[in-house]
Amino acid sequence: MRKLAHRVLLILAACWAATALAAEIVRFPDYPDPNKRFFRAALQLALDKSGQAYTLKPVLPQMLQGRSIARAMGAGGDIDVLWTMSTREREALLLPVRFPVDKGLLGWRIAIVRQDKAAQFANVQTVQDLRYFTAGQEHDWPDTRILRESGLPVMTASQYDSLFRMLVVKRFDYFPRGVAEAWAEVDARPELGLTVDRFIVLRYPAAEYFFVTPRKPYLAEHIWQGLLRAQADGSFDRLFHAHFDPLLQRARLSQRRVIELDNPMIDVGRLLPADSPWWYRPLPAAN
Repeated sequence: MRKLAHRVLLILAACWAATALAAEIVRFPDYPDPNKRFFRAALQLALDKSGQAYTLKPVLPQMLQGRSIARAMGAGGDIDVLWTMSTREREALLLPVRFPVDKGLLGWRIAIVRQDKAAQFANVQTVQDLRYFTAGQEHDWPDTRILRESGLPVMTASQYDSLFRMLVVKRFDYFPRGVAEAWAEVDARPELGLTVDRFIVLRYPAAEYFFVTPRKPYLAEHIWQGLLRAQADGSFDRLFHAHFDPLLQRARLSQRRVIELDNPMIDVGRLLPADSPWWYRPLPAAN
């Protein structure tokens, strides 16, 4: 009996080893930012639901923007898949998985401001009103172009961390950030005297997709199929709500004045219809 049990264990171990060896490694940029955990979890969910054998391997690159994305995912690059805002350029260079992983939340921007200017947007109703204030952004972020092409003044920096100090010393008036970013960034810097504006939200058409290296078109298809299955069985929505609901409750988007902006970097015609259930829509404010 012991010999039989030993043989069974050997067979199971061999099967496990064979499965592990057969699983393809998928390399992705894993930034030390808790706000990115949702995207890693969504990618893992998609791969699990794909029915294919994949193992995720984190890579710690520099911040990826512009041409550096194409280099990292091109021939000889060290990235297989990443998540980022869709632009015409990125869709031309990489393989987009056209599923808005964050349900479009990337396009809902709330502002970090100085505490002594917490009410500066109390009377802002339109884009024209907002033109009296200067935003801060990193020089190569897509938001920089979006804001400027809407006629909004923007002060830029080459380093992300510099923007908080620049806001403190009044180089600009507000720092537009994502719903999942603003409070975490303020809470991490209590000594700076910053807060999150409560009056307005900027909104522009945006989709955060998984983008796959052109070297692996089959991987893009498997991620797509996995996301569809996760959406159909409810597991994707459960993951989304578990991560974002506390942040959305705090943001109170339905109680803010929405400042609509155009997004010249995206082909709006290729986005899902505005009434698709895959987009996030704030519930109407309670009377």
